[in-house]
Amino acid sequence: MAANHVASADENYINCEKGLWSWLSTLDHKRIGILYMISVLTFFFLGGIFAMLLRTELIAPGQTIMSAAHYNQSMTFHGAIMVFMVIIPGIPAFLGNFILPLHIGAKDVAFPRLNLLSWYCLMIGAAISFFSLIYHGADTGWTFYTPYSIKTGNGTILVVLGAFVMGFSSILTGLNFIVTTHKLRAPGMTFWRMPLFVWALYSTAVLQVLATPVLAITLLLLAAERLMGVGIFDPKLGGDPVLFQHFFWC
Repeated sequence: MAANHVASADENYINCEKGLWSWLSTLDHKRIGILYMISVLTFFFLGGIFAMLLRTELIAPGQTIMSAAHYNQSMTFHGAIMVFMVIIPGIPAFLGNFILPLHIGAKDVAFPRLNLLSWYCLMIGAAISFFSLIYHGADTGWTFYTPYSIKTGNGTILVVLGAFVMGFSSILTGLNFIVTTHKLRAPGMTFWRMPLFVWALYSTAVLQVLATPVLAITLLLLAAERLMGVGIFDPKLGGDPVLFQHFFWC
């Protein structure tokens, strides 16, 4: 009995289950937080590679290692990776998943399966965006400003679609954190007794739920403009290119 007790005492969220599938199908908030950490650090490394390519090109006047078109593509992917794959999911998804339940005395987040789905949305969206690298690339900058983004190469559609899918990751994470904060606090922990970090995660989650859908619809309208010529942002079709900026920076 003592040996069994020692063995169970040595188990934790890292070694309670073994194998790659146990991580890819886990519902444990700490493991999902680690999955986010590994993903974000990997994307940070890839974004850093594009940043080093940009600095290397600027080391001397004239063309150094890439053409002007490839420079614009490197700038686009550096910005898109750092914003949509590092900054946005970094603290909320990584530290939030790991620490939020611990700070409010909960066993896990409110919707563990939705939590795992949000990580898969991030990975699928990132995969779609990276696929555009071998399909004409994208050279619009990470903001995809019109009217240039509705006329440039076809790879822009894939980056926009990837950002659209990654937006669902932010929305699902935000919803999960809001419900967790409201419903799973320990007895006696009122809103005014919550740690400041929980307040920061909660306010960020509200912004994610309110703002991300507007950005997602804006990117969807951009895709519709390119594919169907609906005339939302193209001035030749009666659209307004500045309208995209108003939607994007809502």
